Amino acid sequence: MRYFLTGATGFIGSRLVQKLLEREASVVYFLVREQTQERVAALLARWNVGPGRAIAVVGDVTQPRFGMSAADLERMAGRIDHMFHLAAVYSLEASAESQELANVQGTRNAVALAEALRVGCLHLASSIAAAGLYEGVFREDMFEEAEHLEHPYFRTKHESEGIVRRECLRPWRIYRPGIVVGDSRTGEMDKIDGPYYFFKTIQKLRRLVPSWMPAIGLEGGRLNVVPVDFVVAAIDHIAHEEGLDGRCFHLTDPRPRRVGEILDIFTHAGHAPQLALKLNPRIFGFIPAALRNGILQLPPIRRIGEQLMKDLRLPPDILKFVDYPTRFDCREAQKVLAGTGIAVPLLEDYAWKLWDYWERHLDPDLFTDRSLKGAVAGKIVLITGAGAGIGKAAALKIAAAGAKVVIVDREEERLNQTSEEARRAGGAIAAYLCDLTDFARCDEMIKRVLEEHGPVDILINNAGRSIRRAVEHSYDRFHDFERTVQLNYFGALRVTLGLLPAMQRRKAGHVINISSIGVLAHAPRFAAYVASKAAMDAFTRCAASEFVDDGISFTTVHMPLVRTAMTAPTKIYDHTEMLTPEEAADLIVQAIVEKPERIATRLGMFAEVVHAVAPKVSNIIMNTAYRLFPESAAAMGLKEGLAPEPSREQVAFAQLIRGFHV
Repeated sequence: MRYFLTGATGFIGSRLVQKLLEREASVVYFLVREQTQERVAALLARWNVGPGRAIAVVGDVTQPRFGMSAADLERMAGRIDHMFHLAAVYSLEASAESQELANVQGTRNAVALAEALRVGCLHLASSIAAAGLYEGVFREDMFEEAEHLEHPYFRTKHESEGIVRRECLRPWRIYRPGIVVGDSRTGEMDKIDGPYYFFKTIQKLRRLVPSWMPAIGLEGGRLNVVPVDFVVAAIDHIAHEEGLDGRCFHLTDPRPRRVGEILDIFTHAGHAPQLALKLNPRIFGFIPAALRNGILQLPPIRRIGEQLMKDLRLPPDILKFVDYPTRFDCREAQKVLAGTGIAVPLLEDYAWKLWDYWERHLDPDLFTDRSLKGAVAGKIVLITGAGAGIGKAAALKIAAAGAKVVIVDREEERLNQTSEEARRAGGAIAAYLCDLTDFARCDEMIKRVLEEHGPVDILINNAGRSIRRAVEHSYDRFHDFERTVQLNYFGALRVTLGLLPAMQRRKAGHVINISSIGVLAHAPRFAAYVASKAAMDAFTRCAASEFVDDGISFTTVHMPLVRTAMTAPTKIYDHTEMLTPEEAADLIVQAIVEKPERIATRLGMFAEVVHAVAPKVSNIIMNTAYRLFPESAAAMGLKEGLAPEPSREQVAFAQLIRGFHV
């Protein structure tokens, strides 16, 4: 038996070809576009046949008679028993023009070609989308009853069916598969579609909260999900049965699930929280449609919605179909398939395979360049306080990744040392000596950087000063607060304000501020330091909301305790667990690559939650630390001696809140 297929390189088509080739003495001609001929060898290897049984024919469904050569038309004319037309655009995200060209014009060309080749039967792979958003049960013998076909995908699938029904002079059969997902045996899938759109949201939910925590979801309408292996087996069987010409078959699940049920099955498969409460969108039906649509079209509401959909990686139109109103009667298809063993398996039995395949092969994050080199190569990165500690470690990493690093420090010797180390490693670096508390010199430095290097792509406000002294020992030391704020807030702010205009003009930029876990935990003895960092945190949150539509990102890194020259004078830190500067620089690298709103350790986030939920408990914990760990000799105005060995209580408490400033 001889076959001709369009869409044979696609997800369903390639599997149907393989199924047809299992029939004895079968020969399959399949259409390939000129630019995809290189895929033929891989397809033949997959099908495990030679070119004599699977024959590639060059053409394009958008052209009359598919643009095939006269020789190809002649060798197939009168010899094709079954022609399967599967080539189409199957996507809610595709443009209306591309869907019109492929789905409508492509089908019209297929009908004309079927007549020219005198094929035995034309088989059209349509879709349940051809029913539009029909209210109620749509039978296999229904077509004209389709309604609400405004979406281009629904409209073009309906029109393509109409062309076959009205214009095809050869015998024909139509198949309407449900929402096709991966193989129920292997999980294999080739694209993000249907329920897969929600997988990223499920994955994010899993990472945010434990699986035992109940979640709230949507109830929605009933969606019809079918695995590709069922669809292929059903088409293959029905196509070869006698006496079925001129009929349509629903390749659907007779037990359709509601949106909430489907999501719950996949949240279970992905080990995410189960949906304990499901809201039905129809509860908002009391609001007049005109009013509801008007509210949704308000610019602020629309922008928030668009950003939310972007963050969740959902197509803009997907929520329109959550309350899907159509159910599909598939009794005719079931009659033909009875006794064959071809049936839709329970989604619960293979959902985990779909999830596993998606997470291993289709998760968009797998294809995102998360390397530091990909984020900074060729860019200008300015780092303050880069002469030592965290700033130096970050500068060396970023320079090695291919960025042009501009380092700023107030000590010339340290600045030169960092520059020399970076250059020996092959990094591009430029050094500027500047005390950021001297605003005149700060402005001059910014002017020189912009003149000599152009706009800065990434600013890392790292320079800082820390003072560990209790408030009760600071009554006469107002200057401690002044000099801390002068550098940690005003210095960082001066640099930021100086570089933002150029970023704004380019509609691109990233500002990273190195804050402290102390801001989250309200660390005792660090009132001056934490207050200065908190001021910059507050500025950052305000600025982020102002510049979000200018393409400028802001990230706050709530850095835990790091073993640097700044912490060295406090001798009790000798017995405290800290990050190395290199480990701290890795957090900055994470900020550059991922551009989150903030980066904080789990301990820092826990401290913030405790203070928000039970502030008195948080204060007691911090007060215990305050009383347990004494003031340093320097803070008391005494000469620093050898640090005494810590007590058992101090060691135990330090382990409990390791990384806190205490």
